[in-house]
Order: sequence, then structure tokens, then C-alpha cells
Amino acid sequence: MNFSPRFFRAGAVCALLTVLTTLAVHVLPNLWADATAFEQQIQLRLNAIYMAQRWVILIHCALVVFSMFALGVAKLREAPALVSFGFLGFLFFGVTEIVRTSLSIFAVNRTWRAGYATAVDETARETFRSVIAVYPGINAALFFVFYVCFLLGLVCYGFAFLKSEGRKSPLGLLFLLWSLLSVPVLIDTINGTESLGPYLEWVGTYFLPVARLFVGIWLWKNAGALARSFEKLSR
Repeated sequence: MNFSPRFFRAGAVCALLTVLTTLAVHVLPNLWADATAFEQQIQLRLNAIYMAQRWVILIHCALVVFSMFALGVAKLREAPALVSFGFLGFLFFGVTEIVRTSLSIFAVNRTWRAGYATAVDETARETFRSVIAVYPGINAALFFVFYVCFLLGLVCYGFAFLKSEGRKSPLGLLFLLWSLLSVPVLIDTINGTESLGPYLEWVGTYFLPVARLFVGIWLWKNAGALARSFEKLSR
């Protein structure tokens, strides 16, 4: 199978776009961080920036999955098992996060919060309040699944690049560092606490955009060489 330079450059563009979407995912929530009361959260459905950020998350997932697919293809021949399991991790991450975000858009905001706000009797309002109260548990469960899947992808890709390029592979080391920085949040998720995560809030704001920028630059710079390597194999 041949992969043209355009394919790898498309993956690079997707990775570079995730620099912007990552900032939207991690920085914009600060705008409504003080909306902690129930009635304040009900009004979030009317916040255009809040709802737009939900849609950006969906786009972000698609961009991440395609960019990681292109990156995985680059090392598929050298480490087929690691790349395959790694991409499955990224794929399941994307699907799970899309489901989680879609529930937020269509179920929580457009249906339950809107229903609560427009209900004319207290019984209906209490029904919507009860349904809304269930969502955090569902959200936490889906977050755990997507986080574990993404961590699996990072670890597999990290070792795939180290196997292909040696122990000093920049991308290999980057992915393994990325995975290590992800572990504290996973521990908090499992324990149901926020003891470690708050110390790593800088990861989403600073580290992730830089990491995704590095991935995009690597794919763009190596697009021609990667395409030629596949062309030689097909001869």
C-alpha cells in the first residue's frame, strides 16, 4: 500500500490544528469555572462560548485520531503490534470522547437543562433535576475509559518510536513523558479525588500544545521521506 506525501502532510495539518483545539479544550473552561451552583449550570446552555467549545471538542477528537493514524502509519512496518494497539487506543479514545461530548450537547444541555428551565410545574423540574444529577457518574465513567485508551496509545507509540529510531528518539521520549504526566490524573480518576491533578494543570495549557506542535512538524518535515519508503516497498 502506498501513502503519498499529501497523506502525511494532511496528518501534519491535523496535528497542528490540534494545537488550537487543545487550547480551546483546556483554556476556555476557565470562563465558566465559577458556575458551580445548579441554577448557574442550567444557564450554561445559553452560553454561546460554552456550547461552541463542546463542538470544538468533537472536531478535536477527529483531528487527533487522524493525526495519530498518520503518525502510526509512519512506524507501522518497524513496530506493527505496538502501532496497531496504540492506534486502537487513540481510536477508542476518540469514539468515547465523542460520545461523552455528544451526551453533554444533546442530552444534558439541549434536553435536560432546557427541560428544567422551561418546566411549568415542580414535579417536572424535580424529574429533570434527578436526571441531571445522574450525569456526573456517567461522565466520570466515560472519562476513565477515554483516558485509559489515550494513555495506552501514548505508551505504545512511545515504545514504537524507540524501537524504530533508538533510545534517543525525540518522539518516543516525548510520548513516554506525555504518558507519565498523564498517570496522576488517572490515579485521581480511579480514587475519585483531586489530590494530584491540580498540580499538573499546566500540562493541558502548555505541554500538550507544544507536544502536538512537535508531532505536526515531524510529520510535515518527514512526509516526503515516509512516502518514498512506502513506494520502494511496493516495487
